[in-house]
Amino acid sequence: MGRKRGRMMKRLGLGLSLAAAMAVAGCGGPRLDDLLVPCPSLTLPADVADLTRYQPDSPPDLSTLVLDARVTGIDGSCRRGRRDQTLDSSIAVRFQVDRGPAAPTRAFQLPWFIALLDARTNEVINRQSFIMNGQFAVNTTRANVISQSVDIAFPVGGGRRVQDYRILVGFQLTEDEVAMNRRRGPR
Repeated sequence: MGRKRGRMMKRLGLGLSLAAAMAVAGCGGPRLDDLLVPCPSLTLPADVADLTRYQPDSPPDLSTLVLDARVTGIDGSCRRGRRDQTLDSSIAVRFQVDRGPAAPTRAFQLPWFIALLDARTNEVINRQSFIMNGQFAVNTTRANVISQSVDIAFPVGGGRRVQDYRILVGFQLTEDEVAMNRRRGPR
């Protein structure tokens, strides 16, 4: 039994070594440089990372709170695009939402955006707005939701590099909501 196990382990080790050599040599599996594709830097400014909504025309206090939400994470990946002239990125945003005592229903909507910026000038190149629809489960006051994946293609080459871009993510807020986030500070 010991000899059989030893031979089997040798064969397994030889098989794994051969598979690794074939992958490195380009005989199957992803190329190493495809695994090392950099992504543009992601930014989540504190000013737009939280969304607190109160009943309209009511003073902002706990009894008029409709919902309190925050961005809890951003999942992203990048891969080479067509003919190495684009970088294709996929981004999904995770949110945590707390239901306030003044919420009229279990349903909620979170307005959010993704903006593509020129990293040198901070000029907005492109911006897309989205609405994340969700619903609190029965007898719960907290929900964790994730957006659908958003695909972005960045032109690269011809003098443009991945480092020339920045991605900005946040809630679509009113001026008053941004001011409240600045007064409250990051959470």
